[in-house]
Amino acid sequence: MKYYYKIDGLRFLAIFLVLLEHFAMFIGRPIYAGFYGVDLFFVISGFLVTMVLLKTNQMSFKENYWNFIGRRTLRIFPIYYMTILALWVLGLSTVRENLIYLLTYTFNYAIVFKNLPNSPINPFWSLCVEEQFYLFWPFFVLSLKRQKNILLIVIILVIVIGYSQIIFGIFPSLNKFNYYSLLTRMASLGLGALGAIIAKKNLLPDKIFQNKVFEYFMLLLLVTTLITTFTFKVFVLGICSLYLIIKAAFYSYSFKPLDNLVSNKNIMYIGTISYGIYIYHMPIDFYFSAYILNPIWSSINFSSFGRLEKLRWHKWIIEFPLCSLLSILVAHLSFKYIESPILSLKDKFFTY
Repeated sequence: MKYYYKIDGLRFLAIFLVLLEHFAMFIGRPIYAGFYGVDLFFVISGFLVTMVLLKTNQMSFKENYWNFIGRRTLRIFPIYYMTILALWVLGLSTVRENLIYLLTYTFNYAIVFKNLPNSPINPFWSLCVEEQFYLFWPFFVLSLKRQKNILLIVIILVIVIGYSQIIFGIFPSLNKFNYYSLLTRMASLGLGALGAIIAKKNLLPDKIFQNKVFEYFMLLLLVTTLITTFTFKVFVLGICSLYLIIKAAFYSYSFKPLDNLVSNKNIMYIGTISYGIYIYHMPIDFYFSAYILNPIWSSINFSSFGRLEKLRWHKWIIEFPLCSLLSILVAHLSFKYIESPILSLKDKFFTY
């Protein structure tokens, strides 16, 4: 399958927003940085997974499904379970008390069932949603890839049901799961799938995607939506993500700063290792802050700073760049020495 390099640039934007939310909450929280970063990851996943499944060869359903799951397993399992093991050895209580949920990728529901407090592994909920999606979505795509009109209807139903639940709560008993469940977050994954099926059917409206004014409108809409609150906010954010992904995959951005950003080789590399950054960043922050940053910060005599005494309440100025760089460094080493050797086995054992 063709590799969409600029989508790695979008992955950089997604992980940057997640880091901004977690390490600089003062800035990230008001603009829903974490929510949008994760949602952008979801739309990207839905798009790429569906493109892959539509590209599968003439092998049987069972063989194609097995190859897909096998390749996904080699990509996501190793460092996920390695991190869980490391945190279990270190004695992190949230891991030890919820090990079965983490091992079975159902931690997203445990957060709600057990009303768990914030912890270094809370971001793992989105990995659980994606894994659940990977297990069931191939059944639809592989079964209906020759009947793309029916598949398109299924995708639209997935989107409608997901957004109806998260926006209107059409199933009241499930409302408490709205943020963390597959039922709701499959809406964003479904939007990505919609982009894939439209592209495969050659239905992309070139006049719209090549229109500079429309692009500027979409970018303005995205920024405006992030800083405001209204009923259909999550849906509009999803549409903006889908637009950005289609532009990255099949066109170029007229807004050159954005196009240059997502095309930069260093930016794209950070996007490539964003999965590792996502897994490692909160545990790194937890231990780095507990044993190094917090003791140093609390030892500083801020009262002697005069007008700058308020800095004591802005630890994020140091935490954001330091923990972000540490996360990138660890993810780089992980990708080079752990993930890449394992990924090299994909074509050997699971060939489409």
